[in-house]
Amino acid sequence: MIAAALVARVSRYTGVGAVCAIVHNIVMIGGDFAGLHYFPATLLSFAIVTPLGYFLHCRFTFRRPQTIDGFLRFMAGIAVGYPISLLLMVLFCSVMGLPVLVAAPLATVALFLFNYASAHWAIMRRFRIGEDPTAAG
Repeated sequence: MIAAALVARVSRYTGVGAVCAIVHNIVMIGGDFAGLHYFPATLLSFAIVTPLGYFLHCRFTFRRPQTIDGFLRFMAGIAVGYPISLLLMVLFCSVMGLPVLVAAPLATVALFLFNYASAHWAIMRRFRIGEDPTAAG
């Protein structure tokens, strides 16, 4: 039963993560096509995707009410991931010479597991392997 609940949650996370990834990549790639450097595009994406991701993860992934504390924790997790994302963009674009069209999706995939752990901690207020993921947090 615990395994089935965990698989269901990971499936919901993947769906919500895909929506957020698509929005992020639209902002990044659209910004690039509009002549916006990837640095301000990442800030714009942060401002759009963070509240969207928190709402969707509360509603669908973790099925928990939205709280100010939860949103602040969620933003903290995203803020920790932001420099990682930015460094990946610098590596892919400025060092390796990849276009944003390729670099943004690569950075998104690279951050998938970090973002799951961060969102889980922010919304569930814990991260313990092996416990019942359907238990109240």
